[in-house]
Amino acid sequence: MNTDDQAPLLARKRSPALWPLAVFAVLFVAFFFRDATLALDPVRTTQAEDQFDTDRALDRLSRVLDGAPHPVDSDALDTTRSRLLREITSLGYRPQVIAQNACHGTITGSSIRCALVQNVFFKAGSGDGPALVLTAHYDSVEASPGFGDDGIGLGVWLETAHHFKQQPPARPVLFLLTDGEEAALLGAQAFVDSKEKYGVTVGRIINLEARGVRGPAMMFETGHPNAGIVSDWSKSGARPVANSMMTAVYELLPNSTDLTVHLDDKSTGINIAIADGFNFYHTSHDNLARLSPTSVQHMGDQALGAARAFLASDWSGDVNGGEIAYSDIGARLFVALPQIFSLVLLGLCFAVAAMLLVRPSRDGGWRKLDWRSLALPPTLYAAAGLLAFLAGQVIALIRPEPSFWNAHPQAFNMAIFAGATLLGALGLSFLAPNARRETLFASGWFWFLIIGMGLSIAVPGCSMLFLIPSVVFVLAGGAAWLYPRHQLIAYGVASAMLALMFFPVLYLLDVMMGLGLAAMFGVVEAMVLAPMLAMVGNLREGRRTVLAALGAAFVAGLAATLLAPAYSVERPLALNFSAQYDMDKSSAALFAGVRPGALPKAVRDQLTVGQIPSPIGSPPGLAAKPLAFTSPPHATATLIGDLPAAGGKRIIRLKMSAPGARTVRLRIPAGAYPAQMIYGGRPTAMVEPLSGYFTVEIVGRACDGAELEFTLTPPANAPAARPDWVVQGIWPGLPPEARPLADARPDTAIPIQMGDVTITTKKQQF
Repeated sequence: MNTDDQAPLLARKRSPALWPLAVFAVLFVAFFFRDATLALDPVRTTQAEDQFDTDRALDRLSRVLDGAPHPVDSDALDTTRSRLLREITSLGYRPQVIAQNACHGTITGSSIRCALVQNVFFKAGSGDGPALVLTAHYDSVEASPGFGDDGIGLGVWLETAHHFKQQPPARPVLFLLTDGEEAALLGAQAFVDSKEKYGVTVGRIINLEARGVRGPAMMFETGHPNAGIVSDWSKSGARPVANSMMTAVYELLPNSTDLTVHLDDKSTGINIAIADGFNFYHTSHDNLARLSPTSVQHMGDQALGAARAFLASDWSGDVNGGEIAYSDIGARLFVALPQIFSLVLLGLCFAVAAMLLVRPSRDGGWRKLDWRSLALPPTLYAAAGLLAFLAGQVIALIRPEPSFWNAHPQAFNMAIFAGATLLGALGLSFLAPNARRETLFASGWFWFLIIGMGLSIAVPGCSMLFLIPSVVFVLAGGAAWLYPRHQLIAYGVASAMLALMFFPVLYLLDVMMGLGLAAMFGVVEAMVLAPMLAMVGNLREGRRTVLAALGAAFVAGLAATLLAPAYSVERPLALNFSAQYDMDKSSAALFAGVRPGALPKAVRDQLTVGQIPSPIGSPPGLAAKPLAFTSPPHATATLIGDLPAAGGKRIIRLKMSAPGARTVRLRIPAGAYPAQMIYGGRPTAMVEPLSGYFTVEIVGRACDGAELEFTLTPPANAPAARPDWVVQGIWPGLPPEARPLADARPDTAIPIQMGDVTITTKKQQF
């Protein structure tokens, strides 16, 4: 019996387009509510004695942070530290502080940042052996009060400390609250440099972080091998949000947290963070009012539960254990398998998809391969990626804002998704107009599994995200073959699992990366849509209506993207101003720190583009206006030591002077041949410059008077003339002449990171 196009008869009688439109409508609803499974549980009004108390954690946090920024080595951080120490003491612990200079740089040493950091730590538990280190940082950036980043970590660990005081662990626990994380992971580096001062041997580490103010707490990074530590984390009792694909992708990115330093030191641990509300990250809007209590509860449940699970487990496999692939399912279930096993299962699923392409008949024999249906998915991938890319490029030509989707990303998301569905419908109409449902189903999954296997072989952590829906596909394909009358139900179940696994990932990618890579979103959405086209079937009838509806959705998405404002109060533009003083040319100018097209009109009208060159180290073409040169205090470096060394080397010592500055920066030309820098008695290698320069920064009050030692290794044929070093001082705030322009910043634009600054630049030779 021919089972193709088994859509409900009533729907077919009413309208041949009704069933396809209904399927596409369901897909649109699922896509626009793709974060539904990530919605967090309400804050508990009552809890058992052993449960995390969110209200209590927030109360403690409000007593430690006063709503003011508190960056490393500042008066504000001293005050914050005093409140933190009082809070820890009130819990019945004896906190200690270790102050030391620390430096941390890139792998090549092209950029090095140093500061005086003061880590706070205290101990719980008893017994001998390696300790569980529970860590978060208590400093903030200069422009933010830091309630999310990383006040949430402080509040969670203080509440955890309360529980561990009531029920002391049988293993040692070190609460490590680091300083200088925002500067360059300096507190963690100081700990690693001087672990003996803390009186423990490091076993496992749990680091808490934030890249926003709301959303689920995700476990997004682990040490390796990961089998033991991830399995124990999954026993926390909290709703799990994690998958090894996101972890693998994170490891490929240049981002880092305190845990990065510990992992580089061969310790092992996990990272847990919230990441929604990224527009408030490192801004004044990262405040207590915007910090989501439900996120605090989710992170607290997860961190407290994971700490208890770690303390009760055997850590022997952390060095020689295996690697697993893992994923949550709807933030409710958690599945993990050995990576090799998951790859083998994925290969078996691929074999089933290949078999279903030629689908054995019930009376023997094989059907002829439908090449048009087989070509539909890859064609859809390429076309959807290209359409999303072109849509983004065309809109960017019309709109001056670089991140035109920022305030209303759902509009551009709609355009990308509607474009992918429109292309899918066009493929059904013209590329494979006579395709059977079962052939569309097999083809879509065949290509989905090809991509899944390729990614999983390259990055094994990806396998579980593909394997879970693929297992459901195998079961659904078998059910549809055995019970053809229930074909649509089977295909619907497989499609639902595919959406359940991938739509939340698309949402998280949007939250963490934005829509700048529109083509990637188009390809991934097409990859998910292709197997679901079996639910639609061919479009021999009702094609015009379906194409018109999807085309209208695509146009509506584009129109909304074009018309919607790029920035809003809830999703503001990050905008800093810098007053730049060139001490050698006796000139000064005020620069806006974003591309001119993003500037609010009230600001843009007061600036010009192209008349004043951008300062050194800044992007070209910044909008600017001249300022009066008033000979401000500026940073200088004084040569206080110059000794020859073996092999033609020079060892020079510099003393920095910058009264009241927040940061002193040295930009050292590659032609000076620096090989090593020493600050605070600790050497840091300098191997490869970036854009022709090495950069060294001393942050905080200690920058004025800081002494640095450099080993220079010029070759025998080096030019006799010594190149200019660039000495820069950075002061918070702007001169009076520049403040009116900063005050013209509307509510849809806010300072970020260091905020508005005054920078002086001077060239010197050594």
